[in-house]
Amino acid sequence: MTKSSSTLRYKLFVFDLDETLWTVSGGLCNLVEEPFRMETEDRLMGQKGLWVELFPGVRKLLTFLRDRGGYVSLASRNDAEPTMRLLDFMGIAEDFVHPQLCWKPKEESIKKIIREIQKREKVLIAPAEVLFVDDWPENIAAVRRWGATALLFGQDIHSADDLIQILE
Repeated sequence: MTKSSSTLRYKLFVFDLDETLWTVSGGLCNLVEEPFRMETEDRLMGQKGLWVELFPGVRKLLTFLRDRGGYVSLASRNDAEPTMRLLDFMGIAEDFVHPQLCWKPKEESIKKIIREIQKREKVLIAPAEVLFVDDWPENIAAVRRWGATALLFGQDIHSADDLIQILE
């Protein structure tokens, strides 16, 4: 699949998960265990009453970016398998290309996403063409030093709608 980001300033949008795209009752999404059930469109309940809930507007943001040809991915410090099960059950796993769900520094995860896109889709992405959103200042600082635009969720932006407004 070839994508064009002609209507967006950035080619790649990378998000953290916990407390950036969703909130989690136990602090880490890995703690939410099967069996799952959807309590609302955006709130997944797991065993023992633990839950994950997308922040308002996240589905709209993912559609906005996809419709404009942006690559969307994840760089989140979580275990891959249980996190992918949550994303799949919520119906959004397919929105993310080459997600990096691991315990590595965020800039390393972003570089790996870029290598995968280049290898599989023959698209070059420079650091200046990456927008990263996370809720930890340390992650933001590291990604900015690498050369990407990085926004601190809760300070630079407060919602998915804020990001859409910035990008329009």
